[in-house]
Amino acid sequence: MKKILYLLAPVAIGIALLASCKNGAKTADAKTDSVAMPYKASYSSSFTISDNQKNEQAVLQSYKDWQDNKLSNAPAYYADTVSWDSPTGIKVVKARRDSLMHFFQKFRDSLSGVKIDLVAVTNLHSTDKNTDWVGVWYKETDTYKTGKVDSAYYQDDNNVVNGKIVYTSSKRQLLKKAK
Repeated sequence: MKKILYLLAPVAIGIALLASCKNGAKTADAKTDSVAMPYKASYSSSFTISDNQKNEQAVLQSYKDWQDNKLSNAPAYYADTVSWDSPTGIKVVKARRDSLMHFFQKFRDSLSGVKIDLVAVTNLHSTDKNTDWVGVWYKETDTYKTGKVDSAYYQDDNNVVNGKIVYTSSKRQLLKKAK
């Protein structure tokens, strides 16, 4: 039951976000009521759904190339300098794309296969920061060359500037083995 709720929650949130948009109009004043929120976001609370499909395509192509072991395509969708926060808590600040891809390739080379099952994608624009983000929720199943198989759910936030990924923050939720 929890697994079903986990899969349906992103879809429900996406539908709610889409339903809250007024005919797709982008306005700086998306909030019309004056409900007092218990917290103030440190980055932004002012997002609209973006219609920039090139950002979404670039991000999703990076995932497809990870799955297909084609990291040599990275210049097409990663900026020259990239920041990445790994799901293990490692923060890479402003690494050269080539260095980061070398790091990724070393890990990818330990795998004989990767399967990505996309759950949801959100293509957002922060109106007060004038930044573009593509959120990706997915299940990844990694098969190691040793035969070990590992699966987890991920939620990545990708900041895209001029069609290139400049920052990714990745969160990971391990899957419990069925009894």
